[in-house]
Amino acid sequence: MQRQQGRSRGKYVIPSGSIVIASIWSIFYDVSFWKDPEVFRPERFLTDDGTRAQKPERFIPFSYGKRSCPGEVIANMEVFIYFTTILQHFVVEPPPDGPGLNFDEVLGLSLRPKPQEMIFRPREVRA
Repeated sequence: MQRQQGRSRGKYVIPSGSIVIASIWSIFYDVSFWKDPEVFRPERFLTDDGTRAQKPERFIPFSYGKRSCPGEVIANMEVFIYFTTILQHFVVEPPPDGPGLNFDEVLGLSLRPKPQEMIFRPREVRA
């Protein structure tokens, strides 16, 4: 059974049949949830003593609730394996004569870092 009436939320009226998409970006950059949200601070995701990773309640890149992404665990494992494999085999650094690391982002379908040159130096293999 489909709802025939729209709904109102505060001063907004959402007509029946509308598709509503939440802006996760606005949650991640909300100063009431995150101190200095525009600053790159990976330690936000560590316990107070810095020994373990933790997932803050307000960090929801895979959504939440009944309709959250069922592939979250697999995606996180894949990213972990991908990056640890790269870091096991290469030293990753910006070019010595380059501008250094740039943490500016590009907004598109998702927020991503600006493209930049990096050097991947093979690590020495120790037997």
